[in-house]
Amino acid sequence: MNRALVIGASSGIGAATAVALAAKGWEVLLHGRDAERLAAVRAQLDGAGHTLVSGDVVEWAEDPKRIPPIEPVDLVVWSAGICELSAAQMLSLKAVRRTLAVNLEAPLVVLSHFYRKGVVRDGGTIVLLGSEAAHDAGEGFAVYAASKGGLAAAARVLAKEFARRRVRVVCLEPGTVDTPMTRRLVAAFGGLKGGHMERMISPEHVAAQIVALLG
Repeated sequence: MNRALVIGASSGIGAATAVALAAKGWEVLLHGRDAERLAAVRAQLDGAGHTLVSGDVVEWAEDPKRIPPIEPVDLVVWSAGICELSAAQMLSLKAVRRTLAVNLEAPLVVLSHFYRKGVVRDGGTIVLLGSEAAHDAGEGFAVYAASKGGLAAAARVLAKEFARRRVRVVCLEPGTVDTPMTRRLVAAFGGLKGGHMERMISPEHVAAQIVALLG
């Protein structure tokens, strides 16, 4: 049976991806910081044997020894991320570093560890969730856009290096996705500008794209 590790599986795209993979017969390792929400997602999955993996990815990056033992997987989907809006004239170094730590630094360092330690099997796939914001972001999204642009650029280099073990690296860049994170932004700022509200897609739509990549 194919095995997948979904980082950030407690809600949004990560949860939808876990459900979609399980429906296709995959064994899914669900990662998140909230055990209760993870358990609720696992209850939606087809089949048995799905495992919960808890931990903070920033702490993992700061000290890879904190990463729990993970059996080799055929697929890693990195869906964990944060978005904190801030006007350009109000940016702070603390806020910039907080976003970059989660959205850029953690995936790079942790995936390096996964590759080095064989957590990702030879011939496996890594899917990073980027964002259309890397190329077309609205006001207030400067730091988020920078983090996702950096992730996309890094993914192109990782793809070249990880190809030595036939590990494929793909960075998906969906538009605005109807997730709890997006809904919090909508509530806090009274909507999103630039037509992003009208073009919003579902997490299931993105999950289907990920499953299609595996075919």
